[in-house]
Amino acid sequence: MENEVSQPTELDRKFTQAGYGFLGLNVAYLAIAMIFIPPFNLGMSAILSLVAFLLLLGVLTYYLLKGKKRLAQVLAVIYGARSIFSAYSLMDVSTFQAVPYLLPCLLLTFYLLGRAGWDWP
Repeated sequence: MENEVSQPTELDRKFTQAGYGFLGLNVAYLAIAMIFIPPFNLGMSAILSLVAFLLLLGVLTYYLLKGKKRLAQVLAVIYGARSIFSAYSLMDVSTFQAVPYLLPCLLLTFYLLGRAGWDWP
C-alpha cells in the first residue's frame, strides 16, 4: 500500500497565501509605522505591547493557515473598514504622514483575506 498524500486544493492555497500575506504585510505595516513615529523612550510597556502584537499576529496567522474561514471573513471586514477610513483620512492635512505608505498594506491584506474568506478570484 502506498501512502497517498492529498494535494492541496485551491482554497487551501488561498488560506496559505492569506496567512503568510497577513503576517508579512502586518510586519511591513509595523516597520513603516515605526519609521514615521517620532523618537520615544522604548520602555518596558512599549516592548510588552510590541511582543503582544507579534504574538497576536502569530496566533492569527496560525489559525488562518489552518483554514478558519470565519476568522478570514472577520479580519477582511476589519481591514476593509481600516482601508476605507485610511483612504478617507488622506483628505485631511493633519493625518499621520505614513498613511499613503500604509494604505497599500491594508488594501492588499484585505484582498488576501477576502480571497480566503469568500473564495474570491
